[in-house]
Amino acid sequence: MRPEEKRQEIIVGVVVLIILAAMVMGIMWGNKADIFSSRSYYTVRVARASGLEEGDPVTVSGVPKGVVDDFIVKKDSVDIIIGVDKDIILFSDAFAIISNQELLGSKKVEVNPGKSGIPLIERGVFRGTFAGGLEDIFETTGAISTDFKTLLGNFNKTVLLLNKAMEEDVQASLHSIHNTAQLIDSLMAADIQPGLKAMKGALQQAENMVDAKREDIDTIVTNLKTVSFTLNKVVDENKSKLNRSLTSLDKIGADLNRLSVRLQDPHSSLGKLTSSDSLYQRLDSISYNINAIIKELKENPKKYLEHVNVNVDMFGGGK
Repeated sequence: MRPEEKRQEIIVGVVVLIILAAMVMGIMWGNKADIFSSRSYYTVRVARASGLEEGDPVTVSGVPKGVVDDFIVKKDSVDIIIGVDKDIILFSDAFAIISNQELLGSKKVEVNPGKSGIPLIERGVFRGTFAGGLEDIFETTGAISTDFKTLLGNFNKTVLLLNKAMEEDVQASLHSIHNTAQLIDSLMAADIQPGLKAMKGALQQAENMVDAKREDIDTIVTNLKTVSFTLNKVVDENKSKLNRSLTSLDKIGADLNRLSVRLQDPHSSLGKLTSSDSLYQRLDSISYNINAIIKELKENPKKYLEHVNVNVDMFGGGK
């Protein structure tokens, strides 16, 4: 092979190698990879990354150790590509928190390396949370304020509806009370007022009668006072006699009590008279015989007077 041909082949080979190297470098550059970089790259998966931008710092235990390199937005999450210095070793239980650098400043990614002891491979994925900041509080407060305004509007509508319903009910109640009052007035005019007028007339008549008979009433009251005074005087003057009369009545009561005892005693004469049937029958027989004799005497007196001589001397001279 001639030297010229050999030299051309070397040139072509070098050019091909340069082109291949450039292609590899371009591919790696397009994939955000840097074989000469001093950082390792990992993926933090969070629900949202509001306010976080490329180039924001990544801290480990509060010390800046990397930067945010890229974002991959998915359907229900966001993957944050972070570059961390190679002296930092992350483990499988690592996690991250997106928080504020200052109260109203930019965001940062705070990484906790974990303690599992199992190293996380480069480009590995671990979970993160979004801590939020003052603007998130304002955003939440604004949403709450909007909801509160909506709730307040609904409440106002409800109050208006209640007021309207209550107003209708109150008006209906007042109308019913008015009708009831009118009915009571009509009843009073029809029934009660005539009765009151009649009572008033009766009282007026009684008052007129009292006025007309006032002198007679005064006389009756005076007579009652006189009679009462006289009775009191009579009682006072005859108090001793009344006491004796009461004593006599007490004695009569005692005698009647003793007589009642004797009548109840079957061994006494009076007791036998009231309780003995044989004595009653004898007395009844005697009474019957006496009645028979009196009857016969009335019917035939000569039978009992024929042996009786009666001489009457009307002037006192004969026998």
